[in-house]
Amino acid sequence: MPVKWACDSSDRFARLLVTDPYTFEEWREAVLAILSAPVSETHHAVLIDRRGTEPLTTDLVNQMVAFLAAHQRELSGGRVAVVVSDETSFGMTRMVQLRSTIDVPDGNIRPFRTYDEAVDWLSH
Repeated sequence: MPVKWACDSSDRFARLLVTDPYTFEEWREAVLAILSAPVSETHHAVLIDRRGTEPLTTDLVNQMVAFLAAHQRELSGGRVAVVVSDETSFGMTRMVQLRSTIDVPDGNIRPFRTYDEAVDWLSH
C-alpha cells in the first residue's frame, strides 16, 4: 500500500507515509482517515513523509490544495510538516504551502529536508 498512516495515543501527531506509485485518491482517503481519527481532535498535527516519492506535479498540487480548502474547518489551527528528499520536491511542496495560505488561511504547512527538523517543528 503506497499511502499509509499511523498514530497511537502517545504520539503528538499522525504520520502519513507516501511512496510511489500512488494515486491522489489513495492520498485523499488516508488524509480523511487521519482527520476522523481521535488524534486529530486533540493534536491537529500531521507529519507527511514523501521521501519515497517523485516531486509533486502541478496537477497534484492543484488537487491537494483544493482538498485542503474543502476541509479547512477540520484543518483549522493545525500544522502539517512535509519531509522531502530533493530540491525539486521541496519547491513543489513550497508551492502547496504558498497556495494553501490563500485557500486555507488557518492551516500551516511547511516543507522540510530532514525528518528530525519536521518532528522538532511539530513538537513545539
